[in-house]
Order: sequence, then C-alpha cells, then structure tokens
Amino acid sequence: MGYRLRVPNGSVLFLLVTILLLFLPGNHLPAQNPQSGPYKSQEVLRAHTRLVVVDVVATDSKGQPIKDLKAQDFTVLENGKPQAISDFTFHHPGGEPVVREAKLPPHVVSNAPQVHGSSMNVILFDTVNGDFSEHAYARDQLLKFLNTSQIGQPLAIFALENQLKLLHDFSTDPAELKASVMRYKPPAQHAMIDSIESRASAFSNEGNFHTSERDIETTLNQLNALAKVLKGYPGRKNLIWLSESFPLNLFPETSLRNSIGIQDMKSAEASGGASTFENLQNAAPFKSYAALVKRVSDALMDAQVAVYPVDAGALGRDSHMTAQHTMNDMAAWTGGEAFINRNDLAVSMRTSIDDGSTYYTLEYYPDNKKWNGEFRAIEIKTDRPGVKLRYRPGYYAVDPEKLQKDEADNLAETISRAMEFDTPAYTAVRFEAGVLPPSEKNKKVVVNFAIDPHTISFQNQGDGLEHANVSCVVWAYGKEKDKPARAKEVTQSAGLKPEVYQKLLKQYFPCKQEIALKQGSYTLKLAVIDRTTNLIGTTNTPITVP
Repeated sequence: MGYRLRVPNGSVLFLLVTILLLFLPGNHLPAQNPQSGPYKSQEVLRAHTRLVVVDVVATDSKGQPIKDLKAQDFTVLENGKPQAISDFTFHHPGGEPVVREAKLPPHVVSNAPQVHGSSMNVILFDTVNGDFSEHAYARDQLLKFLNTSQIGQPLAIFALENQLKLLHDFSTDPAELKASVMRYKPPAQHAMIDSIESRASAFSNEGNFHTSERDIETTLNQLNALAKVLKGYPGRKNLIWLSESFPLNLFPETSLRNSIGIQDMKSAEASGGASTFENLQNAAPFKSYAALVKRVSDALMDAQVAVYPVDAGALGRDSHMTAQHTMNDMAAWTGGEAFINRNDLAVSMRTSIDDGSTYYTLEYYPDNKKWNGEFRAIEIKTDRPGVKLRYRPGYYAVDPEKLQKDEADNLAETISRAMEFDTPAYTAVRFEAGVLPPSEKNKKVVVNFAIDPHTISFQNQGDGLEHANVSCVVWAYGKEKDKPARAKEVTQSAGLKPEVYQKLLKQYFPCKQEIALKQGSYTLKLAVIDRTTNLIGTTNTPITVP
C-alpha cells in the first residue's frame, strides 16, 4: 500500500528539492530544457478545449518535398469553416540535427529520450496478423533494409505480439538495430479454426483466413498502447507497419468520404438521416469495436503518428484487395503513404522514412467547442500552384473532460501494463532517478526521483497556490519476470506559493522511495504518475543487493 504525503508549505518542498539534488550522484542535471528546442510542450488537451496538431507533407509534381512555404501560404478549414493557425513550424533533416543526450553518471537513470531529431521513426513488425511465411519474409526484408541503409533520423523497432514489445529503442546505429532484429524470435502462432465465418471474412485471402476477432482486438489495444508510448516524444512519428493482413479499417469515415464525398455526408445528416458513424457502428465487424476504434484513432492523432503500411504479402502473393484498401485508408487518414504490391520492402521502408522527415506542423484551437465525439473533417489548402498536400483529413471531437475521466477509469489497468517487465518506457512525464543500493546506515534501496516540473500539471484552485499530485512507484523484479517480487507506491501532493513554484520550474519536483529487498539481483521498474492528467513516465534499471 502507498501512503500520501501532504506538503502544505511551498518552502518545505523547495527545501526537499535542494536536498534531493544532493542525493543525485555527481549532482547531475540534464542540459536539455524541456520547454525549448525539440522539447517544446506537446500538450494537446487544455482546460475545456483542445489543440489540434496537423502535420503536412508538401510535394511538387515529381514527388519532391517543397521547403519554402510559410504560414500565410496555408488555409485551414474544419468542417468547411476557416480556423486561425496558432502555431506553425517547418521540420527537415539538417534543420534540427540529431541530438544525443550526455551519458548519465553511475546510479542515475532517466526516461527522457536519449536521441531525438526532426522526426522519429518506428518500425512495427507485425507477428499477430498474417501467416508465418509472411512474417519470415518481412523479417528478411527488414534486415536487408538495416544492412544497406544509413539511418539519418532516430529509428526504433517494436514487435506487435499479444503485448507490444520493444526490440530496440530509438537509435541511428543500423548495426545495433540489426542485431536486435536478429536476436528476436517471434512467438508461435495460435491455431486458428477455419470456419464459415472466417471464409466469409472481409479480410480473408481468397479463402485463406489470417485474422481472427481476437487478433483484431489485440491489434487495436496494442496500437493504443503504442500511441501512449509515442505521445511523450516530440514532433511527428512515422509508423512503418510491416504486415500482410490489416484486420480492421481504423478510420471508416475516410472510406465513406472517398466514396460519397464530405458534402453528401453533411447533406444526409442535415436531412435527418443517421450519422455516417452511427451507420458504420451497426455494421459488422466494426460494430463490436466502434468505441475502441474511435479511441485508437484519436490517440494516434494526439501522438502525431503518421502510418506507413508496408504490405508484407508483396507482389504475386494471394489477392487480398480488402486488406490493401484498408492500408490505403489508414495511410490517408494519418498523413502517411501505403506501399503495396512491391517485392522490395526495404525500399518501401527507406521511402517512408524519407517522406516523413520533411513536413510542416500547423496547430489551431477549433472554433467549435462542442465536444460531441463526432468526426470533424480537416481541409488544408495552399495558394501555391502545383503543390500536393498530404495530411490527416479529420479527427473525432472527443470531450477533453470525458477523455480524462475515461483515462482515470482505466488508469489502474494502464499503470499495471506500463509496469510490466518488458513494456517499453513511457515518456509523457519525464524524470531522472538516483538509485542507491543498501548501505551500513540504510539497509533499504533508496530511489530519489527528480521529476521535470514542466511535464506535470500544476493547477491553481483559487487559494493562491499551485497544486500538483504525483505518485512515484517502484516495482522490483527478481528471477520471475511475470510478477514483481516487491512493489511500493507513494503519492505526494503539494501546494506551492507562486515564488516557490517559479523556483521549482528551474529545478525538480522531488519524490523519494525506499524499498527493502532480499539479497540478489533485481530489475527495478520505476514510474511517475501525474494524478491530475493521468500521464505516466517509466524506466527500469538493474540493481544488486549484497
């Protein structure tokens, strides 16, 4: 059980900050200010409103990126109504050089990204959907790509299993990335029962069934988990999804828009007909997953993820037109590009990274403040002739307060998943931690958290103080990796006077944990949870108790 520590006086907390810094070996402080450069705040939910972030890839008639557009060259419309652009930035290789953080001193760990650039790239190796032969082919092509390519922008590799698995964190070293793929052994596939329903599936492959309902749910849940992991990283994330069978169209509104047009959709709804989304909800298999689909698609938008599906079925394999149609829709929705009917998947991966590395970011606060969960169409125009723009065509207007409540209701499950041994690090809340082994004076392991105050929420509750509510969690894994040997949590609340709050912004929010462990080797999973926003930061570190 955790305990709650109330800090009523701001000066007390500031004293704790000073003491905490003395505990960090070498008085190590990170050089990067999270509010400047690539770590500019990425909040998308504000008080009773939301910031919509749209990344735009602009190319000429030959597919080459256009690099000289200005904010005044763009017009943003939401459901046909002009919106005021609140922020505008241009990103390109060389404009924001790849930065590698300084090496941490002994006994200090951090969940802050150790490498970052103008864009972040993720390869998702799908072992859930499709069959074993396609997985093997996709793996060979991935190794070929890593063996022949220079990685100019940070790249991470994940595997899609029943749970999301990180094979290698963001790196620009192709040899390290290749080694992680070579070490990876995909799990054995579960047996699928061939049935009348499976043969009739819209995602079947001329009678060969490669995707079950369980796989659909797994895919959606793990995409949602991946969006949460990536949300803590700044800027655009290009998700290169290697898969042969895409189980469900995450963005049904896009398909309908393409077939009948947005104006027809508006006319049908204005005349009293059911909404397009409501009609789609009543159609199988979307009906079973409507709420989850909406949540996942919005999570991808909030995390600035552009999906680049790469068809592992390649040219000449069995026809799977429906899956390929889904791939195209998925790419169109997120501002990415689909690669189908191509044998050289390595070239597709290279093209995906190049395509997503030069882009413009437009931000705006919608004039329409009615958060009813309905789909809103985004249209971006430019007066420059001959320019092709690619961007996400809309989002679901989920109520920020309802979204926060839903996240709070699911927080226990989210924390449990984030704290599992092999779960990738969460970076929405950033921190460093000094981990001290037992000593003669203290027989417990001591963990001193130094939390970046710019990544946690402070609220003024009318009493003149800035309030925050943060939990620090330590799980210790021994030989058994499926459950922790020990777990401990402390929740710390603070009410700070304005002058102390300003000082704290230049320092760190402190939190201290002590945990008693028996002799042996452990992996500590460390977490910080902002109890106001439900955002999470995690990392892990080995420790030996003599």
